[in-house]
Amino acid sequence: MARLLRWQDEHRLLPMLLVFSLMLLGLCVVIAWPRGSAAAERAGSAALKTAYARAVLGATRPQLARLGFDAAWPGVHRLSGLGVQEYFMPRSSRGFDELDPAVQDCFAAPDRCNILVFPLADDHGAGGLFAAHASPRPAGRIILLLHSGRLTYKEISGA
Repeated sequence: MARLLRWQDEHRLLPMLLVFSLMLLGLCVVIAWPRGSAAAERAGSAALKTAYARAVLGATRPQLARLGFDAAWPGVHRLSGLGVQEYFMPRSSRGFDELDPAVQDCFAAPDRCNILVFPLADDHGAGGLFAAHASPRPAGRIILLLHSGRLTYKEISGA
């Protein structure tokens, strides 16, 4: 027993090394832990596409939330009026003239506009080291433009 205690006295950093190793192992487990199944995310994207077809211009934010367009959806981007301008900013005045009138209205009154961008999952998922646990790569998006709390423009891309 005295021999073991003498060894511990000679290696004082051993307990800290053990704690550090356990923390590193825990971090690796957290990183590799699945965030959500790819099938569930694809099903969520299919539900969003169905909701997109049912969304009508003039719908309010609560009506959109009942359809499934909840601003708390994972990965959704919420942009204010200036973000709307940056998102739709054309390269020329001719490009501005070709914008939808609802988008042009947001350039005139950015304080009343906001945009919700919902990512859509790819049907094939993502590859890589943790392919079984990887979330699907964004294949497209649904854009909802709200002016004074009402849907004035909607767009789906990459679906």
